This record gives sequence, structure tokens and C-alpha cells, in this order.
Amino acid sequence: LLKKEITTLAVAIVNVFMLLILLTVSIAILISGQITKPLRLIQQKFSEFKLGRKYEQIRYNRRDEISSLVSEYNRMVKELAESVELLAKSERESAWREMAKQIAHEIKNPLTPMKLSVQHLIRSWKDGKKDFDNHIDKVAANLIEQIDNLSSIASEFSNFAKMPKAKNEKINLVQKIKNSVSLFTNTKNITIKTNFHNNNNVPVLGDKEQLSGMFIN
Repeated sequence: LLKKEITTLAVAIVNVFMLLILLTVSIAILISGQITKPLRLIQQKFSEFKLGRKYEQIRYNRRDEISSLVSEYNRMVKELAESVELLAKSERESAWREMAKQIAHEIKNPLTPMKLSVQHLIRSWKDGKKDFDNHIDKVAANLIEQIDNLSSIASEFSNFAKMPKAKNEKINLVQKIKNSVSLFTNTKNITIKTNFHNNNNVPVLGDKEQLSGMFIN
């Protein structure tokens, strides 16, 4: 009888210990889940972290060791977002500066030869140059072409903030070169010689404004 009671007590004690162990494991799993949940959330945020995307901060209302980690993460995200914005602003400003330089170059390019042509035209008129009517027609045609180019550049910059797209058409390359050369014929200390081998018609497919700018450059 005593042996049976000892066996029953031993079984009861083992059952109690097993129950306590199961209870302890359950509590440990629950607590660890609560502790690792914000850590998993941080891990997920880091895995989703990409430059250029909207940065979302983590909401964590508890006051414990995890909250300090979350606070540091949120601070880092905020500072990074500000840095990215400043970098983007700087890149935009740099792009505008480069575009402004390009526009200024494209506009300034033909101004000097246009000025020289007008000055030469005035001198020719005062000196009573022969065949002045043909000369003024030629200079005026070149000036009008350059003014149209400048107007086109200004319009494209105003509307789209970019250089005009190429508009390909059939162009007489020889005539285009002659028009560009004529703008510089009155420049001091500069002599431009051309030789087209008596070929005055060389058709090409291109943008007349861009070709003109290229030859003037």
C-alpha cells in the first residue's frame, strides 16, 4: 500500500512539473514574441528600405529597450529623407545651371557674327558700295535665319526647359555652309576659304537650326 501511495505521489509530482514546464514554455514564447515583434518590424523596414522611396517611420508606444532602438531608426529615417531632399534640390539646381550655360552659349554663339555683319553693312552703305542691294539682301537673309534660330531656342526653353528636338528635313549643305561663312567674312584677321569643287548642291537630311549652330561653333 505504501509503495502504491509513493508511486501515485511521484506521478503527481511529475505531472505538476510537466505542467509547470509547459506553462513556462508558453509564457516564454509569448514574451519572446512580444519582444521580437518590433525587431522583426525593424528588419522588415530595413529590407524594404530603398533610396528615392517614401520613408515610413515605425510606431512603437512602449518605453523599453526596444523603444530606444525604434527612436534611433526613426531619427535616421528622418535625417536621411532630409538629406535625399537636399541632394535632389542640389541636383536640380545643378541641372538648371548647366542648362542655363548651354542656352547662354547657344544664344551668344551667333551674336558676334551678326553684329559684325550689321557693322559691315553700315560701312558698305556709307561708302556707297556697288551692288549694295544684293549685299543687303544676303546679309538680311542670314540675320533673319539666325534670329529665327534664337527665337526657336528661347521658345523651347520657355515651354519645356530643354533644348529643341531635331526636326529633320532635306537641306542643301553647301548653301548652309556658305550662309554660316558669310557671317564671318568681315571679321578682322580671319580669312575663311571654301572649296566645293563647283558642286553647289549637296542635299542632306538634318535639322537646319542645329546644323547652323554647329557650323557657327
